[in-house]
Amino acid sequence: MTDAVALFGKAPVAGLVKTRLTPPLTPEEAATIARASLEDTLRRFPPRVPTAWTLFLDGDADAAIEAGADAAGVRLVSQGAGDLGVRLATAFARLRAEGAACVVAVGTDSPTLDPALIGGGLAALRDSDVVIGPAQDGGYYLIGAGPGVDVAALFRAIPWSTGAVARVTEERARALGLKVARLPEWYDLDDAAALRRAAADPALAECPSLARAILGLSTRLSTSPA
Repeated sequence: MTDAVALFGKAPVAGLVKTRLTPPLTPEEAATIARASLEDTLRRFPPRVPTAWTLFLDGDADAAIEAGADAAGVRLVSQGAGDLGVRLATAFARLRAEGAACVVAVGTDSPTLDPALIGGGLAALRDSDVVIGPAQDGGYYLIGAGPGVDVAALFRAIPWSTGAVARVTEERARALGLKVARLPEWYDLDDAAALRRAAADPALAECPSLARAILGLSTRLSTSPA
């Protein structure tokens, strides 16, 4: 085992996920989007990137999540405690201890992402120490590190949940003397504008859960502010 993917997601509990979608959505509708994103991520990505996958879940897995992970051949474990930086570092350390040299973490907020970008992220770590897949909101949909990278230092004191996450992480990596590779930018499903973009994305045809969820919200999304 030389590569591994850590899939980072949240249990889709109303009021605790996709809070930037409320309003225009209700907390329950936002949770439906979160569940659909998780389902389609599990359905699309692992078959297209043949390596070891682990879903690190924040919160408790219900029967549907367990079934989806099992069907995808994805191991399911808890993210554990601490801020996102601590949880990422813990996940990287666990996968390295199991034999992975190159590890990328991928979120479940970008189900329309081209899975080839994940494989590209792993490939980039053959020549770079760190790889970042930036999201349009200033975060990232993918972050990866090769062997020897001190991930605890890389993820320490990052301003999580802000538009500066990707920039500060890249600055930190360079300050640590690490070579950084960047992937093309993509979008997370974090606001109504992103949902409208997903509704017009050809990749939605490969995301049946998200397509159903968006169809049920089409009137609401068409009248919400851009």
